[in-house]
Amino acid sequence: MDTERNIQVAQKLIDDFLIRTGISDPAGNPRQRYLWTDAFAVQACFALSHLLNKKKYYQYAVSLVDKVHAILGRHRQDDPRQGWLSGLPEEEGKLHPTINGLRIGKDLPDRSEKGVFDRSSEWNRDGQYFHYLTRWFNALLQAFNETKEKNYAIWAAELIEAGEKFIVKERGDLRMVWKMNVDLTRAMVESMGAHDPLEGLICVNSAIEAVPGSKPELKDFKEDLEIICRNMNWVTDDALGIGGLLLNTTRTAEMKQNKKMLPASIRPESLYLESLAGLQVYSNHIYKPNSAARSRLAFRECGLCLGFRTLHGLKNQFGELDINLNKLEEYHSMTNEIEEFWMNDSNQEAKTWTEHLDINAVTLASTLLARHYPRAFSPEPG
Repeated sequence: MDTERNIQVAQKLIDDFLIRTGISDPAGNPRQRYLWTDAFAVQACFALSHLLNKKKYYQYAVSLVDKVHAILGRHRQDDPRQGWLSGLPEEEGKLHPTINGLRIGKDLPDRSEKGVFDRSSEWNRDGQYFHYLTRWFNALLQAFNETKEKNYAIWAAELIEAGEKFIVKERGDLRMVWKMNVDLTRAMVESMGAHDPLEGLICVNSAIEAVPGSKPELKDFKEDLEIICRNMNWVTDDALGIGGLLLNTTRTAEMKQNKKMLPASIRPESLYLESLAGLQVYSNHIYKPNSAARSRLAFRECGLCLGFRTLHGLKNQFGELDINLNKLEEYHSMTNEIEEFWMNDSNQEAKTWTEHLDINAVTLASTLLARHYPRAFSPEPG
């Protein structure tokens, strides 16, 4: 695929998303916010601003950050609780919009304290996911890098500090819960996300670097995460999980290149080997290139591609690492196939595309842009 085509397709996908969700067109729905999708959209807009040399995408990224904070940093319109999730007064809340996390943006309100847990309906209920907070952390860090405005770094540090509420301490044991309610007072799903502590530890280290004064507040959280991460194996055969692991490999490789000390559990060498193990299983036993679009999920497959493109695009910067990044070449053809499949207009007519339109479109755009500007998807302080 040629550069011009990739960027044109990505630009159209992002332009349509910005129109639909009221960022570039007042006729859209600005309340159509979903934290995971918006995080990648912010990074994609910054990538477009560089690749096209168009200031408007920089401005869209900044506007999107403000809109997410104004909507997902506050209680829902149908919630008897009103105002900022933090409970801060209006003007103070504007200065600290992430200090008590951000809502997911699901269709249904979070489950009440007396509500009965139901797995199927819980999926559609609002609340907070830790791995969505880490995704937004990365978007804020990229905004800090692009704008050089310290507020973005401060908001990122305050956001990850709020994530400490996901830690559960029981009889000397530590773990994390997967989902909490919108104001971080109750656990909604008790199980732990596969890579939550890994992503948390990477973000905490980045927050301390970006906002040196945050170290005292984050010290205990960092120590807890290091304990949880100790001796963990991060291998997964889930496409989106592999993509996330590849992104985390890139982040930690940059940290190591910058002479930052990392615990053994999150060193890039081990994360890379675990990524390759997952890629091998996925490509040999799970990936079905001839399957119809109706049986596939674009955002999961393109999430894998995004992790691949980001690490592959930045690999020449990691020459001092003791890992064979050339092994990635074995999965180049699979990544090309996936991107071509979802760029096909007929495949975008499937319900699996249209029912998840925003997240599919933004993730496909992101992987196409990461081929040519991977820096947007692996932010580091400074």
